[in-house]
Amino acid sequence: MRYFNAFIKIFLNYFYLKTNLNRYYINMSIKSNDPSADIQKARPKIKATTVKQYEIQLKRLQKLFDTEGWDFLNNIDSVKDKLSDKHFTTSRNYYNSIIVLLMALNHDKAHDDLIKKYVTVRDSLNEKYAEEQSSGKISEKQKNNFVELNEIQKMIKTMENEIKKEKIKKKEKLTKNDIELLNGYTIFSFLIRLPTRNDMSGMQLIGKTQYNKLSDKDKKDINYLVREKSKMFLVLNEYKTKSKYGEKKIDVPKDLEKILRMYLKLTKKNNLDIIFTNFKGEPISRNGISQLLIKTSKHYLDKSISTTMMRKIILSDKFAEVNGEKQEMAHITGHDVSTMDSVYIKEK
Repeated sequence: MRYFNAFIKIFLNYFYLKTNLNRYYINMSIKSNDPSADIQKARPKIKATTVKQYEIQLKRLQKLFDTEGWDFLNNIDSVKDKLSDKHFTTSRNYYNSIIVLLMALNHDKAHDDLIKKYVTVRDSLNEKYAEEQSSGKISEKQKNNFVELNEIQKMIKTMENEIKKEKIKKKEKLTKNDIELLNGYTIFSFLIRLPTRNDMSGMQLIGKTQYNKLSDKDKKDINYLVREKSKMFLVLNEYKTKSKYGEKKIDVPKDLEKILRMYLKLTKKNNLDIIFTNFKGEPISRNGISQLLIKTSKHYLDKSISTTMMRKIILSDKFAEVNGEKQEMAHITGHDVSTMDSVYIKEK
């Protein structure tokens, strides 16, 4: 009987241990056959383009670990090691993607502790980014590609001269090189006057009368260039901060309007056509806009200038001196710049 009781005790201990080990491994297993679908289901209000970016980053992580699964995410030290050679803002984006995926799969709270660890790492990189931005100085990463505004203007002028030299305006049929030159020239001309993000991607051309007939549902998630006889304006419904600012209408400056009308005529765009397309007539994606800008600036300036860099160049040219004066005056008055702006600087 004594041996029987001992056997029963050993068996129960073994069963208890096996059950808990199984529960542990089940909880620690990270399974997703379709990360995009899981993320979209968990966060239905998130933009499809954002989900796509998460998916791209997550697949790159899988490639780094040479796996088709997700259990490698359990080892945060291993992930940190794989990302150690990347710029901290790039690493931060990877951690964001990981956190979003884990949260989407965290139905039974099994990944709570792991998510907290990743959030801690991500937040430390956010703090580093905020500290770098508040310094008012260009980062080391961006310094190699930063140019003065007049260099951008010279590049645009060079492209304009090439358009004239190639007699593109007189051509009945445009070549691939013609289209690339026109796209680069027009988009850089657009951004130097209206430094938006890549919001011209997917933008549709529409007449004012037709635009006025659109319902709010029709306008949702679409950016328009509204063309009238005497003017043009942008309507932005799909942009990064739309949840805060809603629909935005922006008048097109006259000199840019002239360039856009030329582009629309040469590329034979009609109402409701996507404005910026490649040689095959395919819409240029947001990432495609950045790649086009980088390719163009690399060719003319030997610099990699993206949309974000364009915003920094233009806004730095316009406001850097003012910001410097504010910093000096804040030092004299004994306030920080934000206090001076909100409390002491008033419109007349």
